[in-house]
Amino acid sequence: MTINISGPGPNSIIAIPPPGYFDNYSGPANPACFLHFFSAQHWGGQSFTTIQKYNLASVELWIKKGPGANVGNVNVELRAVDGSGHPTGPPLNSGVIPNADISEDYAWVSCDLDDMRLTTYQLDAATKFCIVVNGLGFTVVHLLKWACGGDGSDYPNGDQEWSVNGGVAWSTDNTRDQLFRCYPTPWLDNYSGTALGFLALNLNSANDWAGQSFTAMKSYTLNRIDMWLDKGPGDNVGNIIVALYDVDGNGHPDIAGGALATGIIPDVDVLESPSWVRCDMSQFNVVVDTKYCNVVHGYSLDASNVLTWCHDNYAGSSDFAGGDLEWSTDGGGAWSTTTTSDLLFRCYSA
Repeated sequence: MTINISGPGPNSIIAIPPPGYFDNYSGPANPACFLHFFSAQHWGGQSFTTIQKYNLASVELWIKKGPGANVGNVNVELRAVDGSGHPTGPPLNSGVIPNADISEDYAWVSCDLDDMRLTTYQLDAATKFCIVVNGLGFTVVHLLKWACGGDGSDYPNGDQEWSVNGGVAWSTDNTRDQLFRCYPTPWLDNYSGTALGFLALNLNSANDWAGQSFTAMKSYTLNRIDMWLDKGPGDNVGNIIVALYDVDGNGHPDIAGGALATGIIPDVDVLESPSWVRCDMSQFNVVVDTKYCNVVHGYSLDASNVLTWCHDNYAGSSDFAGGDLEWSTDGGGAWSTTTTSDLLFRCYSA
């Protein structure tokens, strides 16, 4: 790997960056400053310290490839950092930029991290992470360049990282920063699963109620909840009631306290194969670090008209912190908790 910082002074790539991204270093950039990948052993990174808590959906990099190059699939990874600020451990999330998406001129190139049906990694506030780039297709003929600013560190609480032995050992340059942008998901509190092949919680009676509790990651105005639902072949589940409740001292939905927000999913919106189903809710201001529960039931449900809310018992333990699966067989009168599974849901803000 080579690093070149000679040449003219830095220039601003975009004078007024478009909205939508959170943590980022968008320039100014020195056109003669870049990480130069021409071996599969060349790995590059940029560390950053989060400005707030959010779910990371995608990353943009200011990159280009050499004339006529085919760099193959470029891996983009989110990793934790060790005590020295270097990338460490397995990827927390990852994605791929195909060769076809990279031009021979510098441009912002987007990379989605993981399949959007599955878990996007939640970044805690004021926590340091590192974006790592590598690829098996890099050679002296098929090379990649990731631009940086080389006029002294313009980006606080993050640095350029590079390795020439496939990520075994890392070096830091605190005078240079790679150009990157982190984009959040449109949803906030969520459990989107960790593996395909979800299990099914079947609601086959008007007395079957299901819920998923969660602890709000921030204060916001909730106005929509999506759930991973399906119904049986030919079934008509009628109108599905979705409601947000406080929880009682045992963590169960506080039905007696009344719904905080409500919405309806019509039968036509529920498919016969699992998918994210949207429910627009009456607005409610959730409060950070407060526990709530999303509850689903339907008055038309019976043995011939069954609604399924998918859940994940990955490795037999709960992967979702701050909430649990709740279920009732008497119309919300008495509730039971399953701590080893979590129903798939996503909460959106107005």
